[in-house]
Amino acid sequence: MPAWSPILIQKIEIHALGFVLRKLQLNRHREEEVKPHGHDYAQLILYLDGEGVQTVKQRKRHASTGDLFIIPAGIEHGFSVLHTSRPVCLVLDYEVKKSPRMRVAHRRLRPETLNKIHRLLAQVPAKGRLTLADYPPIIAVVAQLLGLSPSPDNREESPPLYDKVRPLLDGSEPLAVVAKQAGYHPDHLTRRLKKETGLGLRAMRNRLRLETAQKALREKPTIAEAAAVAGFEDPNYFARWFRRQSGQSPSAFRAM
Repeated sequence: MPAWSPILIQKIEIHALGFVLRKLQLNRHREEEVKPHGHDYAQLILYLDGEGVQTVKQRKRHASTGDLFIIPAGIEHGFSVLHTSRPVCLVLDYEVKKSPRMRVAHRRLRPETLNKIHRLLAQVPAKGRLTLADYPPIIAVVAQLLGLSPSPDNREESPPLYDKVRPLLDGSEPLAVVAKQAGYHPDHLTRRLKKETGLGLRAMRNRLRLETAQKALREKPTIAEAAAVAGFEDPNYFARWFRRQSGQSPSAFRAM
């Protein structure tokens, strides 16, 4: 039995400029571990919800919403759960012909990019034969991810500062206190984080709070309860904040 439950799966073959897309699949992990394995094609794995530990070439990395992994053909990779989370991942199977040797790569996507991908995936039929009208959102997803992905020549980069700062943002301490705990002046820390991840200190906290809010909106029966989990006492303020961060209201997000 597979270690995941397919939410959306489309076996397709799109050829463009030496790129061949073989399959687009949306999976929810249901097992505690996916043992290391490899494929004869490249994979692009994007965490859309939840968190876990992604293993690539025996190297373990904490992965959560927005983490994008590029895994070349033949490279062993696996997965294990973190806490009780069962993440949802978008998986693209593809080939790149006549290109330099591809390397393992990893980066994080911004919330607005993730929301755009969610909207595009909502337009793709979960299964069944595709029509011509179904292809534009699929191509748009591929173009979005390939455009954000590091080039095949880039070596995998390690983000130690992000890993150091992220746990400090779970609380409600002022950002100046967080920066001091990390050993930096706030402005210096923001510049370094932007260079490493594309997000400053405040934007990173907003992203993490948005991830918490989105998870709570899926799990809690009311928006007020989800707001409280995300650290907001006023549901109306939470609704305005959520719209600024995601481009949609909490109720619209719950309806997706």
